[in-house]
Amino acid sequence: MELQLANQLQHHIADLLWEAKDGTEVKEIIHTYGKDAHVVFHMMMAAHFDTHMDTDIACEIIERIKQS
Repeated sequence: MELQLANQLQHHIADLLWEAKDGTEVKEIIHTYGKDAHVVFHMMMAAHFDTHMDTDIACEIIERIKQS
């Protein structure tokens, strides 16, 4: 699944989250970048669940997040 990010900031945040070494770094990124980071984080988690756990809910979650 490929994430459909809205802008360059979200792409930057996704890169930072991908490179984060632990939950503390993830929390710091979300705290620093706010709502955009929160959205990207949840999109990444939904994509992960969809890819690795064969869930059908990921697309629905992503749509809800995009509409927020």
